[in-house]
Amino acid sequence: MQPSTAGPNKPPTFSIIMPVHDPQLPDLVRAIESAMGQVWPSTELCLVDDASTDAEVLAYLEVIQKRLGVRYQRLSTNLGIAGATNAAIELASGEFVVFLDHDDELAPHALSVIAQTLHDDPDLDFVYSDHDLVDVDGVRQQVSYKPDWSPELLLSYMYIGHIKVVRRMLAHSLGGLRDGFDGAADFDFMLRLSEHTNRISHIPQVLCHWRAAKDSMALRSDSKSQAFDSGRRAVAEALERRDIHAVAEWPAWAQRARVGVYRVRFQPGKMGKVSILIPTRDRLDLLRSCIASIEERTDYDDWEIVILDNESREADALAYLAKTPHTVIRVPGEFNFSRSVNQGVERSEGEFVVLLNNDTIVVSSDWLTEMVGSCRVPGVGAVGAKLLYPDGRIQHAGVTMGVYGLTAHALEGRHDRASELEEGFYAHVPRNVSAVTAACLLTRRTLFLELGGFDEQELAVAWNDTDFCLRVRSSGLRVVMNPLAELIHLGSASRGDDKNDREVAVMFARWGAEIEQDPYYNPNLSRLENDFRPRTRLDERSQFHYSAEGFRATPTAPLELEPLSAEASLEIRLNQQMIHNQISSRPGQSEASDQILRRLAAIPLLARLRKFPRFRRVARSLRAALRHSTVARRLLS
Repeated sequence: MQPSTAGPNKPPTFSIIMPVHDPQLPDLVRAIESAMGQVWPSTELCLVDDASTDAEVLAYLEVIQKRLGVRYQRLSTNLGIAGATNAAIELASGEFVVFLDHDDELAPHALSVIAQTLHDDPDLDFVYSDHDLVDVDGVRQQVSYKPDWSPELLLSYMYIGHIKVVRRMLAHSLGGLRDGFDGAADFDFMLRLSEHTNRISHIPQVLCHWRAAKDSMALRSDSKSQAFDSGRRAVAEALERRDIHAVAEWPAWAQRARVGVYRVRFQPGKMGKVSILIPTRDRLDLLRSCIASIEERTDYDDWEIVILDNESREADALAYLAKTPHTVIRVPGEFNFSRSVNQGVERSEGEFVVLLNNDTIVVSSDWLTEMVGSCRVPGVGAVGAKLLYPDGRIQHAGVTMGVYGLTAHALEGRHDRASELEEGFYAHVPRNVSAVTAACLLTRRTLFLELGGFDEQELAVAWNDTDFCLRVRSSGLRVVMNPLAELIHLGSASRGDDKNDREVAVMFARWGAEIEQDPYYNPNLSRLENDFRPRTRLDERSQFHYSAEGFRATPTAPLELEPLSAEASLEIRLNQQMIHNQISSRPGQSEASDQILRRLAAIPLLARLRKFPRFRRVARSLRAALRHSTVARRLLS
């Protein structure tokens, strides 16, 4: 695939920059041949040998440097990844530089696809694609399907990965990669780059294969332990440059997992008054618990509670509302969630407003500090929280468009702490999303009013929060899900969860394009699940619960194979094979685990521990995490 050269735009030229230091020779050969074998013609390869000592590697480079289209430099002393990469950038003459590791492999059409993207949007400064992890034989082991440009996610970890294409003059102006960030120099570079441009595009295709070579971060994340501190310092310096009042930490869960993921902890201070709006009707048990948790656990220093009462009638609720010190606003008439919220915002006093369900309970004391901190970041318009069911399963970690046909709560039903780390760490790190639930949503009061608030006429009951968030995004602002603000949510306990076909039709008519493609949910992911698993079916659309006609508990559409591109069909096939290989390897792993658990079961102390309620609670969580092991379930029963 090649872009048209018609019109004033010249076809882009690329310089593939590759620092080399004693790689495995077969990996280097594959990397170089993939670069030289690109279909796109306007390409050069800039090789910099960082004082390699392997005789075979040096002999191969001696031959390669003579090939047409290769620029080569050998460094007399080892400068490290940053110095060698910068030397390669100095060799480059192309309009764009393409970062390629000495054990990576480009798809043959990679630069052609990127060239088409640059032709379609010639103002772009940076392009990245999806990539997969392959073993030494080239068989896919994992795949990284990334979201479109996500500034908040980037502050948590280097999700960009491979492949990276940047305008050469911009790379020069940034000074290339910086010394002192061993193992995270590209992360630091990307953070600095994003402070100078937002003309960044993502191509949802696997254009680069990351090989799990010896001592590669792809194979073992602790193979370069200094990378973890380098990454934390890169985030810390970014926060300082951006004047964001927060500190960068390497959280305990990431340390245990040995992954380079970081926490931005916002610091308390004078951040602006927050009005917490709680719609309610009767159900005093819920309201009292919700308010008590706010009063007892919130460490934010400037907030008010505004209770939005929609015709409570029970005596105990009326008595409570009559004597509460908090503001009570009466909202008469039939249930209209949007109208209640709008009236509350209009009459509130805070710089920020939080929409909070009456069936929520605050868990993390810094929930407001985190949410306000996220919303004060320039470009952010709305912030949501992570909500958990009482049993510890996730109820909300952001709203994904298109899943099940309309929307879904990301990762709903997954055990938050008893399960293995989820794909992308998306329940653990702040990230950009299309929408968040109004069960706990924070925004600036002025923005809410400027956008017209919630839609009282067309979306009185449901999807009013999603509609509002999509309008926030349409205004040019971002929506963030911050899981560091954590609450328990019973889930529509006081009002139920009606599916209104008329409101469904409104959403399809108004936001059809956004439903079809959520920028933060890769099109190669399944729309039949909410956990970011790769797509493996050709007939997904026929299984959706939602369509423009409304909701169906049981999908009734006829089997329909979607017209997919050759690339999309190939991805599905590769994912089918990858998952088949993963499942095939489980029996041996389960057998080894069962042997360990049998030995544990023979310990007398374990039998005595079963008598304690706390142990039984932990056991319930472990049973869920080890649900594939029959012995584990029996042991913890």
